[in-house]
Amino acid sequence: MAVVPASHTFATTAATSSEANSFIRDPITFALNPPRAELRQIVAQTVTSSAATPVTFTAEDIDADVDGVGGHDNVTNPSRYTARYAGWYQVSGAIGYAANATGRRLTWWAVNGTAVNSSQTAGPATASLDCQVTARTKQIFLNVGDYVELVAWQESGGPLATLAGGSTGCGMSIRWVSN
Repeated sequence: MAVVPASHTFATTAATSSEANSFIRDPITFALNPPRAELRQIVAQTVTSSAATPVTFTAEDIDADVDGVGGHDNVTNPSRYTARYAGWYQVSGAIGYAANATGRRLTWWAVNGTAVNSSQTAGPATASLDCQVTARTKQIFLNVGDYVELVAWQESGGPLATLAGGSTGCGMSIRWVSN
């Protein structure tokens, strides 16, 4: 299991090389390379009217952590970022919806399939322009193995496509900020 390196109070005036590596080098390396991801949707997705739909992301601009594994997979559960390190993560993102004049467009964050309190945002429908609903930026605590998803919801009365790519497409950013 991946663990955030801990600091240490030294009992003597000189640290051994093992102590220096474990309690000085490793925490600094982790702080300079915290878990983070920038994810994009490159294939449009259908969102059924009045149904919560986690957004799938199949392009990674970055998915990195100190040991090089990352928390996202483009094939297996591509809607999820799974925490490999416990701590507070800052999440932000947006969902682009195709133009349609009926109903509302919503988004929110979910952890392990459960909506995060106070994370929902809404946007109006537009007949002639695509609509992008920006997700509320939140700090969310994740334990190792917890996953976070950006959820889409719309009420046009029929299926509605997300927008993939471009400046109005769907995207998700996540970054470990503290334990």
